[in-house]
Amino acid sequence: MPGTALRVIRPLVRIGSFIAPHTAGRAAFKLFCTPPRPPGPQSRTGKAIIAARGRLALAIRQAVSYPCGTVSTYLFEPEPRLQDGDGPAPTVILLHGWNSEAAFMTAFVQPLLAQGFRVVAFDMPAHGTSTGAELNIPLGVGALAAVARVFAPVHAIVAHSFGGAIALAGLARSVPGQPRVKSNRLALVAAPSSVTTITRNFGATIGLGRRGQAALERRIHSVAGNPVEAFEGCGQLEAIGLPTLVIHDRQDRELDFHHAQALAAAGPFVTLQETSGLGHRRILQARQVVESVTRFVVG
Repeated sequence: MPGTALRVIRPLVRIGSFIAPHTAGRAAFKLFCTPPRPPGPQSRTGKAIIAARGRLALAIRQAVSYPCGTVSTYLFEPEPRLQDGDGPAPTVILLHGWNSEAAFMTAFVQPLLAQGFRVVAFDMPAHGTSTGAELNIPLGVGALAAVARVFAPVHAIVAHSFGGAIALAGLARSVPGQPRVKSNRLALVAAPSSVTTITRNFGATIGLGRRGQAALERRIHSVAGNPVEAFEGCGQLEAIGLPTLVIHDRQDRELDFHHAQALAAAGPFVTLQETSGLGHRRILQARQVVESVTRFVVG
């Protein structure tokens, strides 16, 4: 949120948090779950998005339904090869982060295809060309579960940023009532370890007071079916126990490196790889990162 808007909104949120915390908490939750509007096509960012979408030209496009709408999927098939039986090649799902879309995960496509995997990227709810105006963990898990079901069997999930929180919640079945997502391997690139920390940092940024913050977290509990503490990455990884690769940059300004360290503490099945100077988003295009993820997925 721009600094000018924050200076205006913070005093109002602080007052509302004290006078009407329930209303302030619900409003904060809606704001928390609403991605910013896409930039215009003539802006620098808009042009970068259009260029990135061009990398999806060779994909087979399909709309996959989930309980709250449809998500746009992009399937890349490997060259025909001898396989046991007539089943499809194992799938690798690419899961983008907040305020991003499938097109920005395409650096992983060709290396994974060369190893014989099917690769599926998709735009999460309220992102890219998928339906919806909001994204939260239950919506993301519902969409991921639907995509995993359509393109089974899933061998690995490669997730960036907030996509990592969704992947962890899906694999650990942290959202009651959602189908469990199954995968053999998990790669987390610049992913958060603590949704609690993210939520509270958001509250502090917009000026949400103690009562308003409590109301926000109650709303999260109501929507997700679990308290925000249930989405701590280390605990989820411990419950999952899958071979996991965590890659994070020391200079990540959006998610500090301590997130990676916390995830790595889950157990010996987690491998931590640090980078330097790639930040939070350029890390997805770095050759060493793509090569490391590909080697890990192959096993």
